[in-house]
Amino acid sequence: METETMWLGQALRMLRLEADVTQEYVAYCARTTQAQIARVELGTRQPTLCVLRGYARATGDPEAVMRICEAAILGLEYDDAVSA
Repeated sequence: METETMWLGQALRMLRLEADVTQEYVAYCARTTQAQIARVELGTRQPTLCVLRGYARATGDPEAVMRICEAAILGLEYDDAVSA
């Protein structure tokens, strides 16, 4: 597992938990399965654009999803991504 994939999943999980939504709801918003969302959050799968869109819709915070993605693109650390 790549470190970036793991922390990206962790950051998305934290965002989901802060929004108090379930993996099932993110999956519904992303038009995928709960198992796919679980794999993303565990860091065993890279999120697709549809999955990222699902997190944005489910949490109601597309800006936070964009900050997390920007941090991943720039190669920042997990703490930098979630504190932005």
